[in-house]
Amino acid sequence: METESANVFLSWIREIGPGAVAGIVYALVILAAGAVVSRMLVSLVRRIFARGKLKDEKMLIGLVTRTLRGVVLILAGMVALDQLGVSIAPFVAGLGVGGLVLGFAFKDSLSNLAAGVLILIYRPFRIGDVIDVSGTMGSVLDLSIVNTTLKDFAGPVIYFPNSQVWGAKITNFSRAEFRRSIFTIGINYGDDQNGAWDVLQKLINAEERILKDPAPFIRLSELADSSVNFQMFVYTKPADFGPLLNDFYARAKTALEEAGYRIPYPQRDIHVIERKNPPAA
Repeated sequence: METESANVFLSWIREIGPGAVAGIVYALVILAAGAVVSRMLVSLVRRIFARGKLKDEKMLIGLVTRTLRGVVLILAGMVALDQLGVSIAPFVAGLGVGGLVLGFAFKDSLSNLAAGVLILIYRPFRIGDVIDVSGTMGSVLDLSIVNTTLKDFAGPVIYFPNSQVWGAKITNFSRAEFRRSIFTIGINYGDDQNGAWDVLQKLINAEERILKDPAPFIRLSELADSSVNFQMFVYTKPADFGPLLNDFYARAKTALEEAGYRIPYPQRDIHVIERKNPPAA
């Protein structure tokens, strides 16, 4: 009995084995060819983009190459399954009904995909741009099929679903021609306000990072409790905005102190009223 079973198994191996092994080999060759073809196509697409007007559109190039690689590998996998004897006809036939079911199941992902396509078409930002999305500011690191990646200036990496980015207010600071800064500084009430005005104006004129157009200006903005406050409205290129914020107050303080002015601090006058003893009854 055992001999007959062994003979049947060996007979099955002789009949089916070579074809099965050949199918596995063919499937592996197809998968390897798919990987090679995907790399070649990705390289070709990158060269085409590099020669065209879209060579700086890193987000678009990345999305197209990732999508192309995925499509080629999926097709290679389907052909490999066919070589293994796995019929893909039911899978193709079920795409209609399955697509409807998947559409409901992955509606958020599809929404993110559609938003990503719209971002690529209208290009409100590019990789490397500094943007603000609903109050979150950072540098754009990447755009994938489903999310946009920002590097927050505080350090964390933030992933936004594309649908939330496209549906939100997007402020792109990198595309601005200039940025405005407002510096507030005070002097003592007893100091010469016109002289302080001249000191601050000379400081602005000597600062190379401050643009002459739009023209900067100074105004006396407030008679505060302990100081007379000036506001300086200045404009810089976007790249100079941060560096100017870092050191301009220190420069203004130094310039005023060298001219004999003091930066006031909060003061309070206290009046002591002496009460006389009431007359004796």
